[in-house]
Amino acid sequence: MTVDRELLSRVLPAYDIGEELGAGGWGVVVGGQHRQLHRRVAIKQLPPEMSADPAVRRRFTAEARVLASLDHPHVVPVYDFVERDGVCLLVMELLPGGTLRSRASDGAGLTAPRAVALALACASGLSAAHRRGILHRDVKPDNMLFAASGVLKVTDFGIAKVIGGADTVMTRAGDVLGTPAYIAPEQVLGGELSPATDVYGLATMLYQLLAGVFPFSHDGPAVALLFKHAHEAPTPLRDVAPHVPEAVAEVVMRGLATDPAQRFQTAESFGAALAQAGTKAWHAGWLWAEQVPILDAEPIVNAAGYPSAPRSAVAPPTIAPGLLTREEPPDTLPAGTAVGGNDERADTQASPGPAQASPGPTRASLPAPSASESAAPAARDSAAPAARDSAAPVTRDSAAPEPRDSAAGRRRIVVAAVVVAVIVIAIIAILVLPGLFKVYRS
Repeated sequence: MTVDRELLSRVLPAYDIGEELGAGGWGVVVGGQHRQLHRRVAIKQLPPEMSADPAVRRRFTAEARVLASLDHPHVVPVYDFVERDGVCLLVMELLPGGTLRSRASDGAGLTAPRAVALALACASGLSAAHRRGILHRDVKPDNMLFAASGVLKVTDFGIAKVIGGADTVMTRAGDVLGTPAYIAPEQVLGGELSPATDVYGLATMLYQLLAGVFPFSHDGPAVALLFKHAHEAPTPLRDVAPHVPEAVAEVVMRGLATDPAQRFQTAESFGAALAQAGTKAWHAGWLWAEQVPILDAEPIVNAAGYPSAPRSAVAPPTIAPGLLTREEPPDTLPAGTAVGGNDERADTQASPGPAQASPGPTRASLPAPSASESAAPAARDSAAPAARDSAAPVTRDSAAPEPRDSAAGRRRIVVAAVVVAVIVIAIIAILVLPGLFKVYRS
């Protein structure tokens, strides 16, 4: 499919049309920039053979309106859509950070904690779509892109459908949508789809990131691979990647259950179980240490062991709902751990090799707190009583607030004094003023 820039300029007059960024079975993507807002965008155009079908255009419009209503930090935003002159376009945020596949395939690869943390970001985005009744149906590393800030976003909901609705974007009736390597059994068999369908794709993707191979061998045509997904059990993760902690492997394998009823029923429950398994496998601050932004995902973050509020009087780091920032950790977290932040920093730290060859980090390989850091909370707690008993002068900032009763008492005294003063002034006025205006007769 070639890009007709003149056509795109006509249907998108507010945009400068750039170069082609990519192409696939569901269309071509070109870059662009809004002339007045100076906002760079990605413009996705459906193939002409699809957009020429009135039924496809109608379904595209219905899907686009729902997708444009999605507002989540781990979902690529849709700014606009066009359906006219036989053209179907989506105008989306431009994500220049590359795909998760390219990030996993570079020389550094991904450690097991990093792969799990990125899967949690994907689970957060999918969960937001599921709450709006939208299925992705093609979860894979190529559809996970990094923003310039390092935030991982789920993209290409172009073949998503509204759960329970009568319409879905399809090329023709009976087609199986999705990539064979990540497709769920119910998609192969034409069964009812649910959020558990996307959980299967996400578990398959994480399996690949952890092991470097797929749950099913690719030793034949695509039809044979589809049959395996529908009727065979996947290879246990620890059989091909023994370095993966058992707790993490158990969650991944449950996500790959052939029967959808045996899987996690939502992306959020899968993410929470995965976060909890990561804490069990590594340490309570593992997610903080990975520096992967996990946004708007409070149940998932809390499952990783991050407290919702500090128990000590020390001010906590600035945290938006579900956002893990790169501030100093509160006293309630283990010393030496860090949470969230920009993924670009982590990319500069080379791993020992590609994901399939690098051993997963163990508890001993992660940064351990120093003796002075471990003793800091205890020292603060033991010093508190001594500070209260100390005779050191108390400054205005450090003084304890006065009791509420004493303040109320002072207010009552002031009011009483004002009332007495008013009465005295009134009495004096009554006694003195008649004398001032007395008229003497001559």
